[in-house]
Amino acid sequence: MKAIKFVGLFLLVFGLISTGVNAQTKTTQVQIKDLQNLAGAQWRGTLFYLDYGKNTKVSIPSNLTVTQSKDNKSSWVFEYQYPDEPKANSKETVTISKDGKIFDGETVIERTSVADKTLRIVTEKSGIDNSKKALYRFTYLLSKTSFSIKKEV
Repeated sequence: MKAIKFVGLFLLVFGLISTGVNAQTKTTQVQIKDLQNLAGAQWRGTLFYLDYGKNTKVSIPSNLTVTQSKDNKSSWVFEYQYPDEPKANSKETVTISKDGKIFDGETVIERTSVADKTLRIVTEKSGIDNSKKALYRFTYLLSKTSFSIKKEV
């Protein structure tokens, strides 16, 4: 099993994250190989989020299992499990567009390799948050030993 950790308004962090500051390459396209390190193991970590009703920060244990679709090599199944809140468990299929510019329905605005072999993918999409129109920004940090998803509104 791999270690995991989650952080942000909604942040899933898996493993220990240590990102360097020197960017090696920067594009706006995600590649299938970018997600291959995620598959094949159960990631363990923590989900951090803001409970709007109570205006408090909450953290709960979380697990993530990622598998590549057998039918579509551009799709991945993300299965989230919350041992303390099993009713919140969920499964979603994440797809990379053929041109790599759309990831899970989000527009890729940055794909950067950083010095410590961590890949940073930043995406955006419009949505509704707390009954108001919002712009979501997602930051994915991926390496062989860590994975995080940060959702900012």
